[in-house]
Amino acid sequence: MKTPILLLLAALAATAQTTPVAPTAVANASISGVVRDKATGTPLKDYVVSTYVNALWSDAGITMNSATKQLTSTTDEHGQYRLTDLPAGPYHVMAQTPQGGGRSSMTRVVTLAGQDVEGIDFKFVQMGTINGKVLDENKEPVPNMFVTLVSKEYYLGSIGYYLKSSGRTNDQGEYKIAGIEAGHPFYLMTDFLRQNLPPHAETPLNPQMRRRIPMRTWYLSSPDREGAASLTLRPGEIREGVNIEVKKSPSYCMAGIAATPNGPAALRVSIEALTPSSGVSGSGGTFMATTGTTTAPDGEFRFCDLFPGSYRVTVTERNQSPDATYAITVVTISDKDLTDLKFPTSPRVSLNTEVILDGTQPTIPITVKPRLGLVPLLRTQNPGEKLNLQPDIPGTMPMTGLLLDDYGVRASINSPGLYVKDVTYAGRSVRFEPFHLGSAGMGSGLQMTIGQDGGTIAANVADKDGNPIADTLVVIMPANTPNEGALAAQIISGQTDQRGQYRSRTLAPGKYFVVATEDSYDMTPESIGKLWQSHARYQEVDLNPKAAAQVTLQPTNIR
Repeated sequence: MKTPILLLLAALAATAQTTPVAPTAVANASISGVVRDKATGTPLKDYVVSTYVNALWSDAGITMNSATKQLTSTTDEHGQYRLTDLPAGPYHVMAQTPQGGGRSSMTRVVTLAGQDVEGIDFKFVQMGTINGKVLDENKEPVPNMFVTLVSKEYYLGSIGYYLKSSGRTNDQGEYKIAGIEAGHPFYLMTDFLRQNLPPHAETPLNPQMRRRIPMRTWYLSSPDREGAASLTLRPGEIREGVNIEVKKSPSYCMAGIAATPNGPAALRVSIEALTPSSGVSGSGGTFMATTGTTTAPDGEFRFCDLFPGSYRVTVTERNQSPDATYAITVVTISDKDLTDLKFPTSPRVSLNTEVILDGTQPTIPITVKPRLGLVPLLRTQNPGEKLNLQPDIPGTMPMTGLLLDDYGVRASINSPGLYVKDVTYAGRSVRFEPFHLGSAGMGSGLQMTIGQDGGTIAANVADKDGNPIADTLVVIMPANTPNEGALAAQIISGQTDQRGQYRSRTLAPGKYFVVATEDSYDMTPESIGKLWQSHARYQEVDLNPKAAAQVTLQPTNIR
């Protein structure tokens, strides 16, 4: 009679031992630190430090949802900040300079596991300032000239010149540009710009009777960028006496008629000199107000005071409705006026997009959606343009209200194993190249291919004694890039967290070169050139399909 009772007790004891215990909830925690001047160590007040909760991070950016919210903290007089009530997980913490002047930011990567993390500090390199005058050929000051900072850098596989920031001369010809990144080579360019023009300039028809006009001039005194001198500032430097002597040229005019498909009308006509001009770049982009006018009802216009060069002319309907017609044309002035120009506007177009899955369709449907977007390269988004989509995989979706213009592609997906394998337009890869909508004929579509055999590269960065190194840059370079431009477009980078660890987003299988460094890089040809020349001495990693490659690195110099 005793034996069954003992067996029952033993069975109950065994059951108790194997019953899973509910995990203890991980408490929310905080991130704190100090923002300082890198050169002097002085605490910096009123810097804004922020992060997002309920978001998915990767080195490609951030994926938000309806529960995502931003947390911010402003540094006090001791440069201290504190972000609180953060659930466990990885975070990208950004510190940004106060409003006013040039804005700069820094990012640190932090992983929380239920305990407060202190000492996440930021050391800012103070930005510089340039002061000077714009003078004419007689050394007299020239007022109302725009002086613009220009950066030479890679974007979408090619080297270009991009506007960054600008100042305007006063009555004494004086200008000032603040918030200039130290250590970066820049060029200065000056233009005479007017935002509003009369529809019909009263400039004399005889070119010999016109006054000479200031033309686009590059520092020191070059009519073209090939003869320009670059400027590189030290941290916090105020460079005085950066004077530009403008050249003058004969004044030319362009005249014509703007019309809708229904005939001439009162339309907005704007004009902007090219190379460089407003537009996006690898570091963001700058857009300047363009010169223009609204024509009379007969659509006629006449612009004058133009110097030789190429200009982008844009014609739009004044109502700017989603179905408003438009025209975008490039014209070139050499040594004579342009007359009898015709600018007929055209309806907007649609672009069919298709997302396909490379390989066998999985038995469990994919619910995550990729992001696919177009970026106008030389202007801001036009009212009515539908440029961003999140299609199903597989799936189709149209982009509507588009202009026959130059675009770049932004494509991403944030999910284990999945990555953007390619994006093509009419069969040509445009993943890392610009394309002109309409160049392949109407009806050509955009196709996004999603790979599902991707892997990741995880790096542990430590010193020679094995101590982890936080806030170290990890750079990943595909080994099959054919040149510097391709490298600039395809480079992947991120930072180690406070444990010295970094994990890439999902990457295509293949060979990569990986390096950890406490240096930085940018999109200038000088910086990309150094990476390209030295990439073969970095650690080589073969990433197999669906693999998680591990690599241990010590920081090295890339400059």
